Amino acid sequence: MLRRFIHARIRAFERRYDYDARYLHELAECDGAAFRAFTGAAARLGRPRAGLPAATWFGARLAAMLAEDCGPCTQLNVDMAREAGVDASTLRALLAGTPDAASGDAALGFRFAQAVIDDLPTLTALRAAVVTRYGAAAPAALGLAVVGARLYPPLKRAMGHAGVCTPVTTSHSGQSADA
Repeated sequence: MLRRFIHARIRAFERRYDYDARYLHELAECDGAAFRAFTGAAARLGRPRAGLPAATWFGARLAAMLAEDCGPCTQLNVDMAREAGVDASTLRALLAGTPDAASGDAALGFRFAQAVIDDLPTLTALRAAVVTRYGAAAPAALGLAVVGARLYPPLKRAMGHAGVCTPVTTSHSGQSADA
């Protein structure tokens, strides 16, 4: 009964975002405890936005996805960002690696995440800018956005479900964003 419910929820997610989540179905089938641990951790890491604008939050998530993924998970995050109201032109700029062409909020989240991921010398200044703009809780929230986004691609690779690279689009019209 519980497995049917889990698979139904995964299928609903797949339909909503046109996303292939076979790896989640497989994980739920082969190890229910691992499935619950993974999805529980991912859900908890995906919540603490600390009042950050959606553009800032998704800017950080997209930087993490671009560091880890070659398409499907990045596309999922783009679709979620669009659903949250992030402008397509902002997303195209981030996906092209030109955060300065994005909105200020998205650019700051993206650059902060890149500095965290690559341990860049700009991290201290970016952390100060994040605190000044959004408050003391914001660096941790953005750090958790990075960690949460990076959970999925390694699991997919480990399970043999990450072999497909796809172009990422920022609109339903299929406008590609060379990512």
